[in-house]
Amino acid sequence: MKSWTGNEIGLFDVNFDTGKCYWSFELKRMLGVRHDVPAEFHLLLQCIHPDDRRAFGRRAMQPFRTDCPRHSSIDFRVVHDDGRVHWLHMERRAIVREDDSKDVVRIVGFALEIGAPARLSCAA
Repeated sequence: MKSWTGNEIGLFDVNFDTGKCYWSFELKRMLGVRHDVPAEFHLLLQCIHPDDRRAFGRRAMQPFRTDCPRHSSIDFRVVHDDGRVHWLHMERRAIVREDDSKDVVRIVGFALEIGAPARLSCAA
């Protein structure tokens, strides 16, 4: 069971048809970025803990595969400018074009702060 540490949910929306990307104020706070910073993938990757970037990147590239799952979730760490590390849990939903191509046209989802996953929070 995940332990939710915050009281906010951060939202995101990526529209591949329009090229627009939205991050809520709460998501930007969780990522440790200023509220006036534009939502950009390269900035997101910079926020993610170096040890978690590869797994996150693989998950983020799923919409570009023909077998993209409609739903996905991942736990990962972000590092704020002051060095503090926070765990986030992210859920995303792929919205596909309703034609023969089944192309993913949009990704929507949310993130929330969690305590360290149980498999990591116990001392060895």
